[in-house]
Amino acid sequence: MRCAPRERLRILVVDDNPDAAHTLAALLRMVGHEVHKAVSGEEALAIARAAHPDAAVLDIGMQGMSGHALAERIRAEPWGERMTLVALTGRDAPEDRGRAREAGFDHHLTKPATVEQVLQALASRPRG
Repeated sequence: MRCAPRERLRILVVDDNPDAAHTLAALLRMVGHEVHKAVSGEEALAIARAAHPDAAVLDIGMQGMSGHALAERIRAEPWGERMTLVALTGRDAPEDRGRAREAGFDHHLTKPATVEQVLQALASRPRG
C-alpha cells in the first residue's frame, strides 16, 4: 500500500455491511484520502449531494437500493457525471460486468478486492 496518494480525493464508500464500509473507509483514510461512508443508497445520495465526491466505491448487493440503482441516480446528477464509480461485488460473470457498465460504473471489482485494486481503480480519472 502506498503511503500517500498522488492526489487527495473525496471518496464515498457505500456498503450495507457497516464493518465492510468502516474497514475500507479507514484504509482509504490511512493513505490520505478524505472519505465519507454510508450504509444505504438513500444515505449515500444525501452525502453525495452535500459532499460532491470525486469517486465512490459502491457495493452492488445492498438491501433497498442496489448499487446499480445508486450508480444510475448518481450519474443522473450534474455533480455525478464525472465521478469515478467503482462497483464492488461478489459476482464476476460477463453479464454482471455488462450490467455494471450499463449502470455507469467505470470499474468492476470482485470481493474480496485488495486495497491496491481499489486504489488503482480510484487513481484512474473519470470519463470526460
